[in-house]
Amino acid sequence: MMSRSFFLLCLTLAVALSSRPEAARADFKATTTTPYPGVVHTVYVDASVPLRVHLVTVDASAQEIHFYATQSGERGQTVSDFANCKKGVSGCVVSDVAVNGDLFTPLGFVPNGLAIGGAAAWPDAMMDNATEGFLAFGRPGDVNALYLSAPSAVEAPPQAIAVEGAIGGRALLVQGGQPLSSYDAADPTEPFRAAPRTAIGVDAAGHKLYLAVVDGDQAASAGLTDEGLADFLAAQGVAEAIELDGGGSSALYIRKEGGLVSSPSDGVERPVANQLGLSYGASTHFSVVGFVCPGKFCSNTTTPMALANATVTVDGQVATWTDGHELYQVNNVSPHYVCAHASAPGYISGTQCRQITVADVQSMGSTQYLSLVLYPGSDPPPDMAEPPDLAHPPRDLAGAPDLSVSDGGGPAVDAGPGGGGSGCALIAGRPNGAGLALIAVVFVGAAILRRRHERQA
Repeated sequence: MMSRSFFLLCLTLAVALSSRPEAARADFKATTTTPYPGVVHTVYVDASVPLRVHLVTVDASAQEIHFYATQSGERGQTVSDFANCKKGVSGCVVSDVAVNGDLFTPLGFVPNGLAIGGAAAWPDAMMDNATEGFLAFGRPGDVNALYLSAPSAVEAPPQAIAVEGAIGGRALLVQGGQPLSSYDAADPTEPFRAAPRTAIGVDAAGHKLYLAVVDGDQAASAGLTDEGLADFLAAQGVAEAIELDGGGSSALYIRKEGGLVSSPSDGVERPVANQLGLSYGASTHFSVVGFVCPGKFCSNTTTPMALANATVTVDGQVATWTDGHELYQVNNVSPHYVCAHASAPGYISGTQCRQITVADVQSMGSTQYLSLVLYPGSDPPPDMAEPPDLAHPPRDLAGAPDLSVSDGGGPAVDAGPGGGGSGCALIAGRPNGAGLALIAVVFVGAAILRRRHERQA
């Protein structure tokens, strides 16, 4: 039986849902390119919203990829001019990919938060503060290192990453893999308005960098709210993310794809305070080889017993075999965090990873070993739950899940406290006639149950 408090809770939730506008349901068509090894550019387009989102995923563990942030003397340029070192400032590095950086004071192009370029802090930019976070990067041991600081943490980049550059930004969008849903309405990023936006994020391991640019304020793309962008990023596997400057400042440059690939809302690029760029330079290449052996037999390193029916992939590339299917091999691998995955009938699949650097190749040669041990058994059955639909992220892009009453073939109603018929069915999204009718039916039924309960009492 329905308690009065639960009845009122249902009423409150239903009124809130029925009065809110329908969230734009994005039906993305995704186009993916790989302009450089380790750099993937995906454009998500839904003409019905309309909406266009650019996402660049960067393998930060690749030694061929170098990051660069604007020096103080390079301020006040467009992203394209920055990428091409148009000011000719000493130490400038031509960028193959670049995005705009922090919010800034127009007079003097002074970033609102921490700004470091060429391993030197800007003399007039604020250090980290309670409203701005930052992304810092360095290259200790000739391997890229990333550090993302949330706006609430007032700190300096850790010395361990040997910081070479930093870009500030706000608001916090994703933390611990979860999208944020609470934002400050007074923030200059206008978090609750669908707008052009730029964001930067990292994965949980710190091996991937994500650059997102949302086109907005134009007929071809309306833009996103902060919550919508946070949902989108979390659905892509981003663990931590902050927003950078948005509006007319948002711009994405990819040299191999013709330069400016996003569509600035002004119709032309706007000069901004600072930027983040990356350059790709061909490096040493090598072969990855290894044994796949069953358990204890791998302990004999001189004559390991190989699994003759194993299948191996290295970073998604299927390995070939030598010496009678004893030693797997993948060629033309560049220095980065390399992962090999092996499977064989009757054995539990396994993965082995390690960072292989230029120094490793120089000291140990162009053949790098990455062997795997498999143990008898079978892989657990795949998760039967429906995988997340990345083309229809929740909240701002897709609306809330449909929790409508089941007719025997659809999702069951969450009955709430007490079970049975004492639950309330919530219809998410636009309050169309059918949704309002079902809400009315639910509350009429709830009222009848309540009256019966009162008479029986």
